Amino acid sequence: MPFIPVDTSGVVESKPVPAGMYDTVITECDGAAVSKNGLPQMVVTIGIEGHEDAAPLRHYVSLPQQNDEPQKLKGKVLFLRRFVDLYGVKLDPSGFDSDKVAMELVGKRAKAEISLTEPDDSGNVYNRLITPRLKDDSQPAAKATPKPPKR
Repeated sequence: MPFIPVDTSGVVESKPVPAGMYDTVITECDGAAVSKNGLPQMVVTIGIEGHEDAAPLRHYVSLPQQNDEPQKLKGKVLFLRRFVDLYGVKLDPSGFDSDKVAMELVGKRAKAEISLTEPDDSGNVYNRLITPRLKDDSQPAAKATPKPPKR
Protein backbone atom coordinates (compact mmCIF):
# COMPACT_ATOMS: atom_id res chain seq x y z
CA MET A 1 0.00 0.00 0.00
CA PRO A 2 1.33 3.47 -0.78
CA PHE A 3 2.19 6.09 1.83
CA ILE A 4 -0.89 7.97 3.03
CA PRO A 5 -0.06 11.53 4.14
CA VAL A 6 -2.38 12.07 7.13
CA ASP A 7 -1.72 13.42 10.63
CA THR A 8 -2.92 10.79 13.14
CA SER A 9 -1.60 12.56 16.27
CA GLY A 10 -4.83 14.49 17.05
CA VAL A 11 -7.23 11.56 16.82
CA VAL A 12 -9.39 11.02 19.92
CA GLU A 13 -12.27 8.70 20.74
CA SER A 14 -15.76 10.14 20.39
CA LYS A 15 -17.62 10.95 23.59
CA PRO A 16 -21.33 10.50 24.34
CA VAL A 17 -23.39 13.62 24.90
CA PRO A 18 -25.06 14.14 28.28
CA ALA A 19 -28.63 12.85 28.55
CA GLY A 20 -31.15 15.37 27.23
CA MET A 21 -33.07 16.61 24.20
CA TYR A 22 -31.13 17.01 20.96
CA ASP A 23 -31.70 17.73 17.29
CA THR A 24 -31.08 14.44 15.49
CA VAL A 25 -30.85 13.34 11.88
CA ILE A 26 -31.07 9.87 10.38
CA THR A 27 -27.96 9.38 8.26
CA GLU A 28 -28.42 5.71 7.28
CA CYS A 29 -31.17 3.12 7.49
CA ASP A 30 -31.08 -0.51 6.41
CA GLY A 31 -34.63 -1.82 6.08
CA ALA A 32 -33.55 -5.37 5.27
CA ALA A 33 -31.12 -6.09 8.11
CA VAL A 34 -31.16 -9.29 10.16
CA SER A 35 -30.62 -9.56 13.93
CA LYS A 36 -28.13 -11.91 15.58
CA ASN A 37 -31.07 -14.32 15.98
CA GLY A 38 -31.83 -14.20 12.25
CA LEU A 39 -34.93 -12.01 12.64
CA PRO A 40 -35.73 -9.07 10.34
CA GLN A 41 -34.98 -5.60 11.62
CA MET A 42 -34.15 -2.07 10.55
CA VAL A 43 -30.75 -0.77 11.60
CA VAL A 44 -30.74 3.02 11.83
CA THR A 45 -27.75 5.35 12.22
CA ILE A 46 -28.61 8.65 13.86
CA GLY A 47 -26.40 11.71 14.14
CA ILE A 48 -26.67 14.32 16.89
CA GLU A 49 -26.63 17.69 15.16
CA GLY A 50 -24.11 20.20 16.48
CA HIS A 51 -22.13 17.44 18.22
CA GLU A 52 -19.92 16.08 15.48
CA ASP A 53 -17.52 14.75 18.14
CA ALA A 54 -20.27 12.42 19.45
CA ALA A 55 -20.47 8.95 17.97
CA PRO A 56 -23.55 8.30 15.83
CA LEU A 57 -26.25 6.28 17.58
CA ARG A 58 -27.30 2.87 16.36
CA HIS A 59 -31.01 2.19 16.78
CA TYR A 60 -32.58 -1.19 16.06
CA VAL A 61 -36.23 -1.65 15.12
CA SER A 62 -37.53 -5.24 15.14
CA LEU A 63 -39.85 -5.83 12.20
CA PRO A 64 -43.13 -7.70 12.63
CA GLN A 65 -43.51 -11.14 11.04
CA GLN A 66 -46.60 -13.16 10.20
CA ASN A 67 -45.63 -15.94 12.63
CA ASP A 68 -45.04 -13.65 15.65
CA GLU A 69 -47.07 -14.45 18.74
CA PRO A 70 -49.86 -11.86 19.20
CA GLN A 71 -48.21 -10.11 22.17
CA LYS A 72 -44.82 -9.99 20.45
CA LEU A 73 -46.41 -8.67 17.24
CA LYS A 74 -48.22 -5.97 19.21
CA GLY A 75 -44.96 -4.85 20.85
CA LYS A 76 -43.03 -4.77 17.58
CA VAL A 77 -45.74 -2.70 15.87
CA LEU A 78 -45.88 -0.30 18.84
CA PHE A 79 -42.11 0.31 18.88
CA LEU A 80 -42.04 0.67 15.08
CA ARG A 81 -44.85 3.26 15.19
CA ARG A 82 -43.16 5.19 18.01
CA PHE A 83 -39.98 5.43 15.96
CA VAL A 84 -41.48 6.38 12.59
CA ASP A 85 -43.89 8.85 14.24
CA LEU A 86 -40.95 10.57 15.95
CA TYR A 87 -39.37 11.17 12.53
CA GLY A 88 -42.64 12.07 10.78
CA VAL A 89 -43.00 9.01 8.55
CA LYS A 90 -46.52 7.69 8.07
CA LEU A 91 -47.18 3.98 7.62
CA ASP A 92 -50.04 2.62 5.53
CA PRO A 93 -52.46 0.86 7.93
CA SER A 94 -52.55 -2.16 5.60
CA GLY A 95 -48.79 -2.77 5.72
CA PHE A 96 -45.47 -1.35 4.54
CA ASP A 97 -42.34 -2.07 2.53
CA SER A 98 -39.43 -1.85 4.98
CA ASP A 99 -36.96 -0.85 2.24
CA LYS A 100 -39.18 2.06 1.17
CA VAL A 101 -39.67 3.16 4.78
CA ALA A 102 -35.90 2.98 5.31
CA MET A 103 -35.29 5.17 2.25
CA GLU A 104 -37.91 7.66 3.44
CA LEU A 105 -36.33 7.84 6.92
CA VAL A 106 -32.87 8.85 5.66
CA GLY A 107 -32.43 12.58 6.11
CA LYS A 108 -35.39 12.97 8.49
CA ARG A 109 -34.82 15.18 11.51
CA ALA A 110 -36.42 15.24 14.95
CA LYS A 111 -35.83 16.71 18.37
CA ALA A 112 -35.35 13.55 20.39
CA GLU A 113 -34.47 12.45 23.90
CA ILE A 114 -31.04 10.85 24.21
CA SER A 115 -30.05 8.78 27.24
CA LEU A 116 -26.85 7.09 28.38
CA THR A 117 -26.32 3.35 28.76
CA GLU A 118 -24.82 1.77 31.81
CA PRO A 119 -21.09 1.13 31.38
CA ASP A 120 -20.29 -2.10 29.54
CA ASP A 121 -17.66 -4.61 30.70
CA SER A 122 -14.94 -2.29 29.35
CA GLY A 123 -16.42 0.80 31.03
CA ASN A 124 -17.71 2.31 27.77
CA VAL A 125 -20.91 4.37 27.87
CA TYR A 126 -23.03 5.01 24.78
CA ASN A 127 -25.92 7.25 23.80
CA ARG A 128 -29.33 5.69 23.15
CA LEU A 129 -32.46 7.09 21.53
CA ILE A 130 -35.61 7.22 23.66
CA THR A 131 -38.73 7.01 21.49
CA PRO A 132 -41.69 8.87 22.98
CA ARG A 133 -45.00 7.17 23.65
CA LEU A 134 -47.69 7.60 21.02
CA LYS A 135 -50.08 10.48 21.53
CA ASP A 136 -53.55 9.36 22.55
CA ASP A 137 -55.79 11.51 20.38
CA SER A 138 -58.93 9.78 21.68
CA GLN A 139 -58.61 11.35 25.14
CA PRO A 140 -59.32 15.04 25.78
CA ALA A 141 -56.25 16.99 26.81
CA ALA A 142 -55.85 17.10 30.57
CA LYS A 143 -56.19 20.55 32.06
CA ALA A 144 -53.35 21.64 34.27
CA THR A 145 -54.28 22.13 37.89
CA PRO A 146 -53.56 25.73 38.80
CA LYS A 147 -51.02 26.28 41.54
CA PRO A 148 -52.35 27.83 44.73
CA PRO A 149 -51.45 31.53 45.13
CA LYS A 150 -48.34 32.35 47.15
CA ARG A 151 -49.01 33.88 50.54
